[in-house]
Parts: sequence; C-alpha cells; structure tokens
Amino acid sequence: MAYREVGMMDIDQVIRRWLAGEKIRAIARLTGTDRNTVRRIVRLAEEAGIRGETPWPDEGKLQQIRQRMGRPGAAVATSGAEQQLKSRTEQIRAWLEKDHLLLTKVHELLGREGLLVSYSALYRFARKWCGFGTSSISVRRAESPPGEMAEADFGRLGALQELGSCQPRMVQGFIVTLGYSRRSCVIPAFKQDLPTVIDCFERAWVFFGGCPRRVVIDGMKACIEQADPYTPRFNRTFLEYANYRGFLPDPARPAHPQDKPVVENCVPYVRQRFFKGETFVDLDDVARRALVWCREVAGRRIHGTTRRVPLEVFEAEEKSQLIPLQAERFDTPSWAQCQVHPDHHVRFGQALYSVPTRWIGCRVDVRGDRSLVRIYVHGELIKTHERKPAGGRSTDYTDYPDGRAPYALRWPHYYCKRARELGPAAGDFTDKLLSGEFPWSRLRQAQKLLRLAERYGAARLDSACRRALDFDLLDVYRVQRILEQGLESQSEPQPIVGQQSALPLKFLRPAQHFVSAEGDPHADPA
Repeated sequence: MAYREVGMMDIDQVIRRWLAGEKIRAIARLTGTDRNTVRRIVRLAEEAGIRGETPWPDEGKLQQIRQRMGRPGAAVATSGAEQQLKSRTEQIRAWLEKDHLLLTKVHELLGREGLLVSYSALYRFARKWCGFGTSSISVRRAESPPGEMAEADFGRLGALQELGSCQPRMVQGFIVTLGYSRRSCVIPAFKQDLPTVIDCFERAWVFFGGCPRRVVIDGMKACIEQADPYTPRFNRTFLEYANYRGFLPDPARPAHPQDKPVVENCVPYVRQRFFKGETFVDLDDVARRALVWCREVAGRRIHGTTRRVPLEVFEAEEKSQLIPLQAERFDTPSWAQCQVHPDHHVRFGQALYSVPTRWIGCRVDVRGDRSLVRIYVHGELIKTHERKPAGGRSTDYTDYPDGRAPYALRWPHYYCKRARELGPAAGDFTDKLLSGEFPWSRLRQAQKLLRLAERYGAARLDSACRRALDFDLLDVYRVQRILEQGLESQSEPQPIVGQQSALPLKFLRPAQHFVSAEGDPHADPA
C-alpha cells in the first residue's frame, strides 16, 4: 500500500482549520488528508500546548509537530535479501571503496560465495548501507569578473561529407565560452593537433576582439604533454603561444568535466541547435555559418543561468576588459631535439644547419618558424639560421675549425697564399699545382704539401719544391720522397760548353771521307 506524504503546508492548514473550530471530517475533506492523519496532527498539537483559544503558535512548536509526524505507516519490515546482506556490509563497503570494484563485480563475488540475491536487491542495500551511488558534495563557484576567464574544449558535432569527397569525416567543434557574459565562439575542425588548436584560438580571439587573462582548457594532448591534477607539463609551443597572447593557461583535471562547466554545457547546445539537421557544403561553409549562428542566435538568446543576453552583456561590460590583440598573427614554431653530427650540421625539417665544432655529438633543442631556425643548448641560444626548404642547407663556414673552411669552400687561393708564406719555390709549386680548370680536385694535395712544412720545416720544403720544379715534377708524393731521401740540398751537374767528350768515338770518320772526286761523282774517295 502506498502512503501520501504529509507536507509542511498540509500540517499548517490542518492546525489553522482546527484552531478555527472546524471538525475533523470537514478538515479532512477540505485538505484532502486522511481523517486519522488529521486526528494525529491535532493530538500532536495538543501535546505541544496548542489549544483552540490560543493564538497562532510560534515556529518552534510547529517544527516540533512536523518532526514528530514523519510518514505514517512508512515503517516497512526488512526484506530477506537485506537480512542476508547485513552480515556482509563491511566486506561490500571495502570492495566498493577500497578496491573500487563495480557493483556488478561485487554481485558476482557474492554469488561465488553462495550468497544469491538479485542485483536490484544488492543495489538498494548498497545505496542504503554502503553509501553507493550518492553524489559528492559540491559548491557553486563565484562568478568571474569581466574579461577574467574563458573555457575552451572540443566537442563532437557530427559527420560531414564534403562536396567531392568519398566518405564522411567527423567534425569536432572547438568551443570557447567567456565566463562572465557567456558569449561563445564555435570553430569546426577535423583534427586536434597543435597547429589546428592554435589556429582555432587565433580565430576565436579575432571573433571576440581580444582574449581573456585566463583560459581553462581540457586535457588536450596537443597542448599538454603530461596531464596531472597538480603539476601538468605544457607543450613548449603552446606555452610560447600563451605568453605571446598574454593569457594564463589553466588545465582542467583529467576526467573532471565539472572543472569547466560553462563550456561543457555549451557542447550539446551547439550540437543540437546548430549542427544537427543542417546541410553543409564543406568545412569552410560550416565555419562561416557557425560564426553567424554564434552572433545571431546563441549571442542573442536569454542565457539559462544568467538570464541575460550574452551579446548585450559582452558589448556593454566585457569587451573592453579583454586583452587587446597584437597586430601580427602568431607564427607557430616547431620544436625538436637533434643530434649534432660530425659534419657540424643538424637535420631539422629535412634541411641541414651548421653548428660550431664544440657542440659536435651533443643533443640540442631546435626551434623553427617560418623565417628563422634557432638552436639552443640548455636554454642558451648558440646559433641562428635562415629557414631553408626541405633538402636545403645553411652553413656558416666560421663554425668549422681553422683550415677546414677553405677546403669546404673550394678556395684554392687560400692554399696558394699559405704556400707563398713558406717560400717562393713552395708558392710557385702550389700555383702550378692548383692551376687549370678544376683546381679544387687537387686541394687535398695542397693540404698535404702544407703538412710537409710542419714535419720537415719551411726551408727544406721550399728547397724540395725548387728541385721538383727544375725537373717539372708537379707531384706532392715526389716532393715528399725528395724530403725523405734528403735530395733537396744536392745540385744537378751542368754540362761544360766547348769541351769534347772523353769517350772514344767508334764511328768517327775524317772529313775527306765525305768529299767526292772531281768530275766523277761515283768515284771512291781517296
């Protein structure tokens, strides 16, 4: 049998009519209350010292009557399932609170132990005796002042098949809602990577005409590298963007949507009122119509919480409190950790950038934007290059050790100058060595020639080069052999002019042998 609960107003009406002199039957008929209930209220009033001739009782006596009334007939005998579960109260509470088991798992464990009760009976018992399913205590936070805070989150809007595409794609709505005026901006997107998130923020700030001082964001993987309730670690690029715009990012706790209730409540509203039931051409069409909808529909409604029009509140009180936007749009950089290779270069964005010799083998942080590439070591800027396309190379030849840059530059004049400083013969030898159409093909020989001066001395090398030039030997290995054998100091013997050879001339004939007889050309000589 069901019982009708007697409310506070019912009790007050019964006492008023009783004090006015009405009978029990009339009071029951006029108030719709059972006669036994009316009699019980009258009896409790008399026990509290209320009489027909007394004035209206004070609140204390009325509260005493209300507390003693309760629910007539509400006492129900304990069920058999509850009596069986009563002995296992502590175990069930431990499973739910300490082990964090699901109630369905608890029902299964109890069945294994032979305690067979229905799930609904276990559910009622857990709610009554174990505190299962009770909502946590919460408080309503204070409203933020104008321009102080905004909340941002992605919400799934629905599938969109663009004109000319083969299959539909899921559209994610990036929603930014200002905490004071409740004005919202919706930016549709297909992806949630960092460049997309920053682009959505930029478009939202342009829509508002400024940005707030604090932005509560969900645990976006693009913005937060490590989600933690107390010490989250932001993405380096996103933190740089927040500093550029001047707002403080405030991440919500993981799996705590109540940390950003304003934008959470806005997601289903955008999905139902804007996206569903509409036909769009492509993502640009969604973005264009979303801004119109935010301005004309969502901005001009009476908000359910504030009971004010968001657009009017924004224009009158909040817009002037936002941080003004800088003229230039944020140039989204990219960061990477790179290894400095033995050739003095790091590879970033499929391009090569040089680094000084002392950092070879180290791990460096590289930041690249549209125009520049900056290289850092432990937060210290060590090199800056102009951004190159994929496959390009930016080399600062001053990063190379002394003597290596001319070879990398294919600069033969450098070696000619160095050799000339060692001696005139060495300079002449090097000039002839590096002459021709492809002098850089013999740069290694010029380097070896300069190293011979370090080993044998400049004077000996100059003499060896002079001897090699006398015999027209343009070979550095021959010069090295001359130095190894000590031949650079020997002089070549010169022939004596006018002196006949001492060797016997075997086939020498007298001059008359070649004179013919006069008048007889065929005659034998005398």
